[in-house]
Amino acid sequence: MDRRRALRNIGLTTGFVAASPALLNLLQSCTAEQATWTPEFFTPEEGIVLTNIVDVIIPKTDTPSASEVNVPQFIDKYIVEVEFEEDQKRYKRRMEGLVNHLKSKFGDDVASITPEQYEEIVAENLKVSGDKRDDLNKRISIEGNEIELDEAKKQEQDNEALAFGMINDLRWTTINAFKNSQKIGEEVLAYDPVPGIYNGCASLEEVTQGRAWSL
Repeated sequence: MDRRRALRNIGLTTGFVAASPALLNLLQSCTAEQATWTPEFFTPEEGIVLTNIVDVIIPKTDTPSASEVNVPQFIDKYIVEVEFEEDQKRYKRRMEGLVNHLKSKFGDDVASITPEQYEEIVAENLKVSGDKRDDLNKRISIEGNEIELDEAKKQEQDNEALAFGMINDLRWTTINAFKNSQKIGEEVLAYDPVPGIYNGCASLEEVTQGRAWSL
């Protein structure tokens, strides 16, 4: 079995929920400074969009933002090293649609889009009604296949649907990558590298002050 298939089988898929040691190593290898980071899979422009979107999903509060623990770098590297070609094409189409949708609303320079405008685009795609969600899911594919941007008859609607798909893909990927990062695992979540006696009767509040355990 090749490395790509093995990594997918033991941990992450779209919206992954578990992280194997191999995938944790992949996450911890992402240490590039944001100012000097050059994406491997996405274009530099798409990297700007990715960084801003993940920071809306997990903004800086009393804990770091998603970009401060290298979530954009991890997502980019994960797509390159783990996803199969068909899934890479899906990510590429959806990101292109998201970028085009942003430009149609806020102008051609994605670096000039404000945090508030990024918040707006994320909110409108995560809080859609049931009927609207069904419509977007139908428009994101044609006869079971992702739409091709250059063949779309209704470009604006197709970009809206692709943006919806990309933002919802990023939601869970961002959350899980953030929770599995070393900084969050050791400094924010309850961390005990050498666990002691297990007490099943103790409350979470008593043991960890209400914090979830780090992996």
